[in-house]
Amino acid sequence: MDLPPLSKEQLSAVLKSSRSPTELYNILVEYEGEAYLMSTSDSNKTLKEVSHAYEAIRPATAANYLGLDTAAAEQGDPAVIQKFTAVGWVWDESTRLLHPKPIPTAPEKDTRLYDEVSQIMALIGKHGG
Repeated sequence: MDLPPLSKEQLSAVLKSSRSPTELYNILVEYEGEAYLMSTSDSNKTLKEVSHAYEAIRPATAANYLGLDTAAAEQGDPAVIQKFTAVGWVWDESTRLLHPKPIPTAPEKDTRLYDEVSQIMALIGKHGG
């Protein structure tokens, strides 16, 4: 099943649209690998960086970056491979390589503008504007 990327909005839509507990369970199982990789910001950030840096990567190397079992990944353990394919990566059995799919990132806030606004607000506060 090809589901949209996991997000709070998507999770809310799944909860609202599921007609039965079984249907809800089956959809959530599809998101399990993606949710696992998103469970900590250090994993999500690393996953995004790796997905942008590599066209192809050995499973053990990808697992090492994310703190997964490298020995199992080296053996092509389906449970480990599934964690990557759940976020859109492609497993090539013939070459035994993962092909990352770049994960879109939200645009970073312009901290310079925020700092300038903060300074202006501080000046207003000091001078009773």
